[in-house]
Amino acid sequence: MKKLLVGALIVLVFLAYALPPYLTGGSRIPLEQQPDWYYGLLVGHILLGSVAMLAGLIQLGRRWFARYHWIAGRIYVACALPVGLAAIAIGTVTPFGPVNAVSNVTLGSLMLLFTALGVRAIVGGDVPAHRRWMTRSAALMYSVIINRILGPVAFLVLDLAGVPESFLNAWGPAIVALPSWLIALGICEWWLRRPIRRVRTRASSPVAQSSHDRGMSEASAARTNA
Repeated sequence: MKKLLVGALIVLVFLAYALPPYLTGGSRIPLEQQPDWYYGLLVGHILLGSVAMLAGLIQLGRRWFARYHWIAGRIYVACALPVGLAAIAIGTVTPFGPVNAVSNVTLGSLMLLFTALGVRAIVGGDVPAHRRWMTRSAALMYSVIINRILGPVAFLVLDLAGVPESFLNAWGPAIVALPSWLIALGICEWWLRRPIRRVRTRASSPVAQSSHDRGMSEASAARTNA
């Protein structure tokens, strides 16, 4: 529960930072020379992504929110699919260069794929596969938080290393675009594939079971002799 609360706090802090400009007609992304549809789709992408993040917290905490798991799951899917489509569309005209464009289009495509595979798995009754695919989808959804943390760190390190400011302005966003969601997906895969430690109780261990059987045999023999 503590890990979930920490995750919820991080998400809420991120949303408190990222959302306000888009609720008042502003933007953190340059809008010059963008198509007319760009800003509306960007706002929808961000708002639906925010809802998906909140619904995802309930999904990840299914042990504590089991009653609301299926409702949150439907909300997440209903938001994740258009978020993925919007990421592809926005990525094709991003003002941050071709590397960022490839990153956004790939991210959006994988989010669509993972979410669709998760839905197909649960429809087919394969709950373990459903959880794995939806966890991957959620990892991509939350990867934007890593992006916002990694960006300033990368800029600071490169600036201290003497990298020209013109290079940072031109390539800075692209430098952190791919690593952000690759790191999130890598952590997700490690977590999904980690060996599960099974704690065996003393009563179920072979030694304890053997002692139990020996004790039962001795008791039975004593009753027979009596």
